[in-house]
Amino acid sequence: NNDVVREAGYVIKFETKEDLYRFSELASRQDFNIYISTEFGQSDAKSLLALFTILDKEVNIVAPDHADPNAFFDFLTAYGKGEA
Repeated sequence: NNDVVREAGYVIKFETKEDLYRFSELASRQDFNIYISTEFGQSDAKSLLALFTILDKEVNIVAPDHADPNAFFDFLTAYGKGEA
């Protein structure tokens, strides 16, 4: 994957498996990739396997530079409102 990813993002902590499922489902609906960034690297937010490694840890949610900032904000807002 050749996405150039923004350093700035949104910090989130997934506290339940249901949070992870909802986040992954919503990420899968986007027209651009969404990544989970930790001190160990970045993982695709659509991957449940990757998501389960960060359960109950604070992570940074980031998107590629080519992603529409408004679409990224809408994604984060939808997740925050419990939509999925």
